Amino acid sequence: GVAGSRTNFPENEKKRLLQMNIAQTKEVLKDMPNDKSVMLHAKHGVGKSSVVRQVAEELAASTGEEYGFFDVRLSQCEVGDIKGMPVTDVERDIIRFLKQEWWPRAMESKGILFFDELSRASKDVLQAVFEICLDRRLDGEKLPDGWRVVAAVNSDDDYDVVELDPALHDRWFHIDFDPSTEEWLTWARSSGVHKAVVEFINRNQNLLDPPVGNLEAGRVYPSRRSWVAFSDTMIHMGLDSRTDDGMLTQITKGWVGREIAVMFQKFITNEFSNLRPEEVIESYDKIEAKIEAACNDIEVIAALSRSVVAEVNERSLTTMKDKQRANLRKFCMALPPDVASQAWVGLLAGKKSKKIVMEWQSDEDFREHLKVIYLSS
Repeated sequence: GVAGSRTNFPENEKKRLLQMNIAQTKEVLKDMPNDKSVMLHAKHGVGKSSVVRQVAEELAASTGEEYGFFDVRLSQCEVGDIKGMPVTDVERDIIRFLKQEWWPRAMESKGILFFDELSRASKDVLQAVFEICLDRRLDGEKLPDGWRVVAAVNSDDDYDVVELDPALHDRWFHIDFDPSTEEWLTWARSSGVHKAVVEFINRNQNLLDPPVGNLEAGRVYPSRRSWVAFSDTMIHMGLDSRTDDGMLTQITKGWVGREIAVMFQKFITNEFSNLRPEEVIESYDKIEAKIEAACNDIEVIAALSRSVVAEVNERSLTTMKDKQRANLRKFCMALPPDVASQAWVGLLAGKKSKKIVMEWQSDEDFREHLKVIYLSS
């Protein structure tokens, strides 16, 4: 560009360019040379350790080799937990250290050493960890070449942390880790997270993570980790069928906060129990009147539309028989123009759904419907 000119990006585009989502982070952790240590910076509860563990599992699956993973929480460690316990070697007249269980001993082995909560470690622990992270050795013993070192810090920590020496920062590859909401929703749908939780976040995507800014100590805020814990509790206690005794609200409040608890109670009582994506696909005619009513609330019908697209792509194509495909078409034909155009784009973007809806292009009625949608939009 011209010297002195300035390119203005929208804020969401700046965020996309400067931060890494899950797919990008996994690519770096798999392909970056092992001798380069990586540091993840992210808000608490977004799944840093889960993503690093998944990388180890995926490398093992793709290579057919054993791939180790050790998660060491540095905030809970003393220096002996890193360096090991000292013992006297009488024959050599020296003190040496017995390494911890997580230290890789086989030089041909491969894996990831993950040091979490780096900025909450004591200074003597940090010195021991830095020897591993930066020099790839500990008390003279070399870390096997097949092992990568990854550390993580909470970017939203503003108390009780150790400031890292700026001179050390250029020895790391830094990732501003920010998993997208869509990535979390895709993962949650395939991982047994309660459908009510998935659908609530789908409709209220700003509530997945803690709010931006200074957080009040002692107050409960949502995080991806707490939503999963709430889902587990909800399933274990059967809370989706207990909407009238106050227990659902109390449990929600304990995991994700007071304000969200009220919203979630209202959602599961008035909205989630009425329309679900699997009902659209399996029993459209039975709920057609409810769908028509939902079309009067653009947020409700847009959220349902996104869930239907996701539901189609979760299923195998063999379960989307003529009846299910016909119901999907009826649903798309019933949507308001703005929502219908977004649904059409979403269906074309999905590998499974695209194979289904491409059949509709030979349907004269549907082609005319698309014209109406895009002329209206």
